[in-house]
Amino acid sequence: MATSLTFQVTGFVGSDPQIKTVGEQRVASFSVAINRKNSRGEKQTLWVRVNAWGKLSDIAGQYVKKGSLVQVTTEWLRPSAWLDPSGAPQAGLDIDANRLVLLDRVERDEQEEVAF
Repeated sequence: MATSLTFQVTGFVGSDPQIKTVGEQRVASFSVAINRKNSRGEKQTLWVRVNAWGKLSDIAGQYVKKGSLVQVTTEWLRPSAWLDPSGAPQAGLDIDANRLVLLDRVERDEQEEVAF
């Protein structure tokens, strides 16, 4: 029997995508914030680093902006860690997007432009 993982993230983009070329492929990387309140009512944020490859990198580069609401689906994830500006350790996830859905409201005159 085969194993599988499907992971879906819905959240607000924390930074404009950074477009790079890796080998012969383009990748657009951006962060998505996932927020919740813990049992004490304190806000917790998990940052997910999204890597959109190939055609998805073109879509992300054109339409994804800081503050955009997106939904990303992946079949694989990797844990990550870094130090924030104050030096405190932070945890996150890195994912390679299989699917990217733009959830922002579109103005009527822009609808034709973003239909793909």
